[in-house]
Amino acid sequence: MNRPHLLSLAVAAAFASQGVQALEAQLEVSHDNQAADLAMVSVVGQATAGVDNVISLEQLEKTQANDLNDIFRLNPEISAGGPVAMAQKVYVRNAGEDMLNISVDGAEQAGAIFHHAGRVVIEPELLKQVEVEAGAGSATAGLGALGGAVRFVTKDPEDLLRGNENAGATIKSTYYSNGESTKHSATVYGVDTKGTLSGLVNYISADLNNREDGAGNEITGSETENEVLFVKAVANITEGQKFSLSYESLKQEGGLLYKPEYIPVATGRSANLIEDTKGERETIIANYSLVSSNPLLNLSVNAYQTNVSQDRTHQVWYPGGETVFGEVETKAVTLQNTSEFAFNKVIYGINYREDSAQLIDAGTPTGKEKGEVMGIYAQDIITVNDQLTVTTGLRFDDYALDDLSGQKVSDSGVAPNLSANYAINSEFSVSAGYAEAIQGATVKDSYLLYIFRGAPGYTNDPDLKAERAKNIEVALDYNAGPITATVGIYQSTIEDAIGNPVPWNRNMINLEDDIETDGYFFEAAYTENALNVTASFHSADTEVDGVAATRYVYGSTATSIGDTLVVDVNYQLTPAWNLGWSTEVVDDVDEFSFDLDGTGLKIDKEGYSTSDLYVRWSPMMDDTLVLNLTVKNLFDEKYLNHASPEDYSANAGYEAIVGQNDSGRDIRLSAAVKF
Repeated sequence: MNRPHLLSLAVAAAFASQGVQALEAQLEVSHDNQAADLAMVSVVGQATAGVDNVISLEQLEKTQANDLNDIFRLNPEISAGGPVAMAQKVYVRNAGEDMLNISVDGAEQAGAIFHHAGRVVIEPELLKQVEVEAGAGSATAGLGALGGAVRFVTKDPEDLLRGNENAGATIKSTYYSNGESTKHSATVYGVDTKGTLSGLVNYISADLNNREDGAGNEITGSETENEVLFVKAVANITEGQKFSLSYESLKQEGGLLYKPEYIPVATGRSANLIEDTKGERETIIANYSLVSSNPLLNLSVNAYQTNVSQDRTHQVWYPGGETVFGEVETKAVTLQNTSEFAFNKVIYGINYREDSAQLIDAGTPTGKEKGEVMGIYAQDIITVNDQLTVTTGLRFDDYALDDLSGQKVSDSGVAPNLSANYAINSEFSVSAGYAEAIQGATVKDSYLLYIFRGAPGYTNDPDLKAERAKNIEVALDYNAGPITATVGIYQSTIEDAIGNPVPWNRNMINLEDDIETDGYFFEAAYTENALNVTASFHSADTEVDGVAATRYVYGSTATSIGDTLVVDVNYQLTPAWNLGWSTEVVDDVDEFSFDLDGTGLKIDKEGYSTSDLYVRWSPMMDDTLVLNLTVKNLFDEKYLNHASPEDYSANAGYEAIVGQNDSGRDIRLSAAVKF
């Protein structure tokens, strides 16, 4: 997986990333018709500084997405592996979720409960779309977007109403053959006769049993009972003013493994046992927007509070079981305005976020941390002429942490970006750019906030510096009628990454070596009448001191995923019937050797190929009654997802370091009735 160094080529090109025509092509491929919403998040002319990909409601529905892995199924640049939803971690171009700004309607998912589990909890049925900005880019991407940003956008009441309806309801049930599981949802929504006030209430319950992998082996700890309540109210105060308030509660409960990302182990130091576990996220979000006739005033305000917690009867630390409770709470506000004058569109604002984490161990509070960060940013999109658009931005972030040991750890810095898009002619455009992003010390996952024999569970280097990402990217886009294509290369470097020198060490330091990723991507699409075909490819080498990054060593910071090809074919057979097929092919990561704290290790990652089939039938030619059939992993492939922990079992002493295989064939049947 070695490739020529990209830096000289990128510097020669001077800037980075996909241009706006690539985004437009992706939006056309996904058939997304959310034009008004997309216009707010995609900025014309941005290269690295802008949304690169949008996952539409149509894509989510046809795959019957049930977890993060399903959501990102058709995007080779994003991965979230493993059969246990609570253990899935998001990686964008091999950069882990600790390096990403991940948000739901603007509410950042900033805190983790446990480093052996993911920090993103989302119910796909609530979503209208998902927006992805890959790599460090725009100053508007938010706090800590070293590897990019992922924005989950939930549905509004207006998205569910048909025509001139003032009220409606939807009832939906889904059956999953793998594990013989079910999910049921009910949604009511309405708007007043003036179209001023609207609201929705959505309740979802799921009973998910242990599933099997492709070889018929039971996946221990993959069962959960889920409950979701989502309430949203929207007020169109005036023609240009909108206010929304939402409440979201997601609960997961079941017998999960202590370390849900790994295989079960019955005894010994590496024991990984089933424990009664309850996970919950509660979020309250307020959004206000003002679009005025004054081009200098287009204001938005986002404020939220989110609380993530995990309560488990711990069998590993406490034989016989004791309750261990971890919690992370985040409060934040963002003020942003857009001013347009002459050839400029300037987006500028302020972010402020406060995080707190605590652990209650066997009924005794053991440790707390509190962190805060303030960011000031501006991004200017300059339309030089019909062919050339230049965008440049700057953000300043100031981080401060009161850590478990009583230290005050702080740092701040400035992160610039510059990019350009040039239309060579009506069919070809080239874009390039350079961007930086920083992130200082933040609260650690709450399960590290313990005191053992008078010593803290982890410590920070008192001289800890902010980590800094540098991203260089170049892309060429083609758009000619039914055919669109994008090809690009990038180089991402994360300097002074904050982490442990080895996985079992609890001293947080700035790693001596940079995390370097060299990658390239390609996407082509053909759309003609009822047929749509898309092929996407992504290849990246992520290394630290010349050694491939692994999830076991670098956790939520980085990993290595084999070259990935995704092909999706969709055909609208009749107005009532939609058919589709998608295949993902992931290449091997060849065996490599490295030294870990004086021990020589060898691992590889075996490649795999999975295919999904989907059929959608609307017998009444509208959405009154919709029946969906999706067959996931059609050929029942047994495989270990490259975004899961690797298989270290061939190395003496590391027999327990093995991720769980993904699920085998799963036939999903759903019926949705709209009133």
